[in-house]
Amino acid sequence: MTGSVYVFGLDGVPPELVDAGIDAGRLPNFERMRAEGTDGTTRSTVPPLSMIAWSSFATGRNPGNHGVYNFMLKDAGGYDTEFVTADTLREQSVPVWEYLDAEGLRSGVMNVMPGYPPSRTAGFHISDNITTPPSGSYAYPDELEADIEDRVGEYDVDPYESYDDGTDEGNLGDLLDTFFEIERKRIAVAKLLVEEYPAAFYSLVFSGPDNVLHVLGHVLNEDHPKHDPGVAARHRDKPLELLELYDDFLGWVMDEIGDDDTLMVLSDHGHGPIYQTINLNSWLYSAGYLDLESRPWTRLKQFGYNHIYDAVETVMSELNLFSKLKMGVARTSGDGSGPDLAELLTISRKDIDWNRTAAFTVASGGQIYLNTDDHDEGAISPGNYDEIRDRLRDQLLAIEHPERGDRVIDSVLYGEDVYGDAFADTRPDLVCMPAPGYQIQYPQTMKTNRVFGEPPKTGSHTSMNEMNGIFYAWGGPVKNESGVTVDLTDFAPTACSLLDVPVPEEMDGDVRGDVVDVESRRSRYDGKVEAKRAVREVVGGLSAE
Repeated sequence: MTGSVYVFGLDGVPPELVDAGIDAGRLPNFERMRAEGTDGTTRSTVPPLSMIAWSSFATGRNPGNHGVYNFMLKDAGGYDTEFVTADTLREQSVPVWEYLDAEGLRSGVMNVMPGYPPSRTAGFHISDNITTPPSGSYAYPDELEADIEDRVGEYDVDPYESYDDGTDEGNLGDLLDTFFEIERKRIAVAKLLVEEYPAAFYSLVFSGPDNVLHVLGHVLNEDHPKHDPGVAARHRDKPLELLELYDDFLGWVMDEIGDDDTLMVLSDHGHGPIYQTINLNSWLYSAGYLDLESRPWTRLKQFGYNHIYDAVETVMSELNLFSKLKMGVARTSGDGSGPDLAELLTISRKDIDWNRTAAFTVASGGQIYLNTDDHDEGAISPGNYDEIRDRLRDQLLAIEHPERGDRVIDSVLYGEDVYGDAFADTRPDLVCMPAPGYQIQYPQTMKTNRVFGEPPKTGSHTSMNEMNGIFYAWGGPVKNESGVTVDLTDFAPTACSLLDVPVPEEMDGDVRGDVVDVESRRSRYDGKVEAKRAVREVVGGLSAE
């Protein structure tokens, strides 16, 4: 008889933070997992962004095989963009819980992005805090939402009440209090789910570490230009205090699960301080690779971003409106559901003069597209593609900060080397990885007179330094090993094998026989998932009627 598999994600936790907590004797259950099971690191995606990373975790596929490269995706052969949702991922790939569903096994999922709309598979699914709209139903089955709110209280699917950078101590305290309260409720919800919603596979993710570390970069790093020793003394312990909450939860789970069950804990990437941002669209404009239309509205927006934007952002942040507006812009960008806020408020794709543009970005994270002739107004032919791309790559690598004098871009990778060719029509042509301390910022806030700027948060995960997350495994079939490195794509195939389910051939990850004592076999699913999807569509339609 196979046991259940419990996988808990702690978004954004760096390995050194858990190590420090164990060394200080404050994380006894992490220490127990390390002593009795397997520990190591989890290797993230390129770039180490949560949307890409959790998509790889969910599907067992590299980004090149599930097609989710960022929070925003570019249309094939065009310039329109799409905000990623769970439907995007399901159209291009298959999450592991759908494979398990096709084999008759129940799954429980919470807060794995992209999670909206929730999967209608056997078990339960709670969507994530990024893709869930304010008016969306966040849970399946429908009665689960009411059960959570009756027994635990409001489940906050949008924790970003403020986009403050945390450098004002009063605001920082309020942010931290909010994040801690959300996580206490999430842990209570997780306990309810484990106790009363049985499943063969649980995948529950907590966003609190990522939220907290985003606003503590200047607190945790003494070299940060905004570091204040007094503020640091009062708040630097907060990350470990948060981990203590999860450690208590893990101890509870370890007491609850059976002898044949497997427990795994991971984070999707690490975290580090951010000193400066670079807007690649602004740099591409200054370097002559991107041009803007001369129409009055575009010039007005250009003037606004160059001379007014910083003041407006500050006021809106103080009113707790900036993050909500930014998310609204992303969600409505080109979706046809209403006013296109991106076109109205930002330097959008309709402001770019495509006939005079060779390269552009559509989202943060350092992914650059060339305007090849398969685009609507493409300007680069196959004959000069390599020359232009290589020249652009060399120039990107040569960027230096005008005041600090250090290199800004650590590496520039070819898109096909990172992602392969499965989704070549929407794949970036170049992927820039910034040097530690730099962040590649949201392109639509481009200032044509300024390439560098202040970071929106003092901590983030953008460089190769933040590529590693945590990994712990414990339970009946888990071996006693230390120092292993697992890939985000390894979790889904390993879970399948632990549940005695054939590993789908489409998965890129490996079954980690060095971590768990398990046999594995690969198989094609030959339409099982598609058939189950069709049945659930029919059943869902009948229920609605």
